[in-house]
Amino acid sequence: MRIILASDQTQQPKVLDDLGPALTTLGVVVDRLEQAADLPSSISLSGPFDLALVLFDAPSRDTLMTLRTLRRCGMTIPLIALLAGRPSAEAEEAALQAGADDVAFYPMRLSVLHARMQALARRARGYACPELRCGNVLLEQDLHQVSVDGRPVQLTAREFDFLETLILHKSVLLTKERFMTSLYADGSAPDSKIVDVFVCKLRRKLKAAGAAEMIRTVWGRGYLAFEPSLGAIQAARSTHRPETLAEPAPRGWMRRAERLQHASPA
Repeated sequence: MRIILASDQTQQPKVLDDLGPALTTLGVVVDRLEQAADLPSSISLSGPFDLALVLFDAPSRDTLMTLRTLRRCGMTIPLIALLAGRPSAEAEEAALQAGADDVAFYPMRLSVLHARMQALARRARGYACPELRCGNVLLEQDLHQVSVDGRPVQLTAREFDFLETLILHKSVLLTKERFMTSLYADGSAPDSKIVDVFVCKLRRKLKAAGAAEMIRTVWGRGYLAFEPSLGAIQAARSTHRPETLAEPAPRGWMRRAERLQHASPA
């Protein structure tokens, strides 16, 4: 998830210094703004963002106007107003009326804030629950697992995040730079060719599990996830051949019954 974090608060300047790095540890890419008034222009010039997080001491007339300007420009980015302390119900109502999609109160548990951000960004993409589907592939965000027609697919953490980004932005062309920004928030990014490696591995693993092709390459630009046709799904299912042989016993191991059969009589 890539978000933009803005604030108009002056009484607690340390909050932004703490909140941004804390979210980064959860894999969130944070672009920080010192002035909430710059929010509309920054979203236009530096986007796309999955969510905007705006911290208020109390919603002032100027900051409420910033939110209204954002919405009047046609920007539909999910926005959480993070109110410091426990402001009045009128302040909460004003933030919602001005254009915020949700209101949270800071300080709060970071895991709870992160879950609310994920839920809001997910619903903005048309997903009502943590189960993301594309064709016969199911990605469960809360359990951090992927399956094809009920068969689990073993993915690394980076591969899971890559597939999650693709499905959440289904039918949207994503550049390699966008993937690199999402996957390597810690800054330790390898060469952008790693994106091609991820796509190759995902295609191989999903196909082996019986998934229909769902990742399209746009040469010279990037990749996008698309919804495969029913015919493509049925064809993938019909060509899938699940392993029927039992896994071999570990080397040097023999069942107790077999040992008894081969044991010499006393």
